[in-house]
Amino acid sequence: MNFYIDTCVLPRLQLQTGEYYRRHFGPSLGFELLMMFDLQGFEENLVQNLDLLTGGPLMFHEPVWGVEHSAPKGSKAWEEGMYHLQLTKKYAEILHPSAMVYHLNNGPVAPENKERMIRCAMENLEEMQEMFSGVKLLVENTGTKADGTILLDQTEFTDLCRGRNLPVLIDVGHANANGWDIQKLIRDLQGQICGYHLHNNDGMHDLHNRIQDGTLDFKKLIPYLDRMTPDVPRVVEYIRPSAHGEPLLEDIRTLKQISDEGKTENPERQNNRNTLPELKPEQMQYVLMNMEDAVCLTGMEGELLYTNHAAEKLFGIQADGQTKIWNAIPLEAGNDALVQLFINGVMEKKDSLRSLVDYVNNEGKSFQLYVNLTCGSEQSGVILIVISNVTHLMKAHSALARYTSPEIADYVMTDPEGTKQGGQEREVSILMSDLRGFTAMSTHLSPIELITGLNHYFESMSAVIRRFGGTIIEFLGDGIFVVFGAPSDLPDHASAAVSCAIEMQNSMEEVNAWNREKGFPELNMGIGVSSGICVVGNIGSGNKMKYGCMGETVNLAGRMESFCIGGQIHISEETRRRIPEELAIISEDTFMPKGGRAAMRFYNISGIGNHCALKRSGDAVQWRSPVKNQEIEFYLLDGKIVDMKPCSGQLTKVSEDEKFGILTTDVSLKALQDIMIRTGNQDIYAKTIRREENGYRIGFTIKEGSLE
Repeated sequence: MNFYIDTCVLPRLQLQTGEYYRRHFGPSLGFELLMMFDLQGFEENLVQNLDLLTGGPLMFHEPVWGVEHSAPKGSKAWEEGMYHLQLTKKYAEILHPSAMVYHLNNGPVAPENKERMIRCAMENLEEMQEMFSGVKLLVENTGTKADGTILLDQTEFTDLCRGRNLPVLIDVGHANANGWDIQKLIRDLQGQICGYHLHNNDGMHDLHNRIQDGTLDFKKLIPYLDRMTPDVPRVVEYIRPSAHGEPLLEDIRTLKQISDEGKTENPERQNNRNTLPELKPEQMQYVLMNMEDAVCLTGMEGELLYTNHAAEKLFGIQADGQTKIWNAIPLEAGNDALVQLFINGVMEKKDSLRSLVDYVNNEGKSFQLYVNLTCGSEQSGVILIVISNVTHLMKAHSALARYTSPEIADYVMTDPEGTKQGGQEREVSILMSDLRGFTAMSTHLSPIELITGLNHYFESMSAVIRRFGGTIIEFLGDGIFVVFGAPSDLPDHASAAVSCAIEMQNSMEEVNAWNREKGFPELNMGIGVSSGICVVGNIGSGNKMKYGCMGETVNLAGRMESFCIGGQIHISEETRRRIPEELAIISEDTFMPKGGRAAMRFYNISGIGNHCALKRSGDAVQWRSPVKNQEIEFYLLDGKIVDMKPCSGQLTKVSEDEKFGILTTDVSLKALQDIMIRTGNQDIYAKTIRREENGYRIGFTIKEGSLE
């Protein structure tokens, strides 16, 4: 059995750690290289590790972020995707991968766009086949019903791939999350399957869990893969860094052991079905009729023999011994998958078949159903069908993910501790961001425009945070509170938090380009990062709780952020100590925390390692002298309170970008002192950065117009 490891399990931008697995499994171990050109420094790290990638079997996984094959040719999304694919082609010509995984789509699928998206995906596939001549493109079954990204159901995917004779990679985790019949999928595409992605989940959500953490039984699946497709590569595709190292080694050894044991076992299937307790007929009737789940019994040809009250209410029909179960389903377009599921289950008479499907009843009301078919023996002559209405559960998960974050939603709804009050101590990194210039935006925009601008900013920042494994705890006005290392472990949480902060600052260029296009004011952001022990968990009362983080580490991140001017990133001493990569430090300073006995050091940074740096950083400033308003009146701030005792001074220099100034005054100012400058008809807020020979260097945090 040929095993590959997807590089997304490796610590971010550290492809060299793949050597750890080569040492354990030898040159036969392959890698599936996930292209991440959207991540600054990825290409440099790739170049440094070409020897590792040429030292054994190699597949490519095309870029996921920035590539959307279902977008029309010539669109902005298509052009961005072509940029990433041209970079991928460059390294395909250097590394010569045997195959590359192809996603039909990555984003949400609206029903009215489905046909257009399929057509565009096929057109782009043809273009890529020409672009990557010599590399086999493997079409993967992607997307899930739970997040609205599934483009094709099982039948449509099978028909498309068979009709065009496409090479295929089966992602068993995606299939399991959508309730597909994986064994049937493999049988139908047996001669075309060229690879597998192996990971697990809860049967509904695309979690990329370890093989033992979910509803997919690899002890049954692996022997089936060995029998049907013995020489097809299997790629372990975990995305959680916590699986890196010994956990991944353990899982690969387990998969190999299952495969070896399967080859020596008796191929005769053992009947291990659980039997029902011995109940009296009237007791069994009472249980079935009062179940909330819909229960049906059919004959071996699908004829309805029994329906309980829940099934009769759901389908609007009673068992009569004649009607086939698929004929009991209303003739609505949204019911095709359910009808096909019943037909497949009856015709193939498998031990068990599970699926999450849509259903529209006679009144036009939509449901999401989790269907479980169990085929009895020929002697029993019946098929048991249990149907759970999970509509509210799916809506609750979707809503919870939007109101909190996908990570917290998964934790609350799938983890045994997810709904328990209380917390636990955990080492994490906290990121706090806040906008400078938000006041200017709020005074010049209508409430609708303000919300529009903020939402665009939050969308952009959230996308970056997800890429680096952060969990958004909440949005605080115009600020963002993020934790790295909870609810899921993240061994390199400090490095991930700092890398994320840098990419968030770099993304502000695109945010402000969008703002300029809409006529909105430009924004600047400050970010603070601290690391240490926090109490994380469900905080609140028995009636109302939220997932949160508490502790001095959280408070410190807020203080780091408050010291920033726009564009800066401040990190604590503890964060710096936990980062193995070299940091690009612009400056360092100290402050005395409230109630503290010793000053705490923090750092203004502009880069981490050789892969992630601010596009704009440093002290290089082009100065000019202001043509007016040199004499100024300013006031000291204590937190949010303005001391109305006026101070006088001169603004002798201003940077060309009007982000910095030189203030001369007889007043003694401390480092990081907040001040308000009153000049003309505007109040300008600034922060002292340091004392210089010709005065105080200050950074402007909020100003509405030009200083001229």
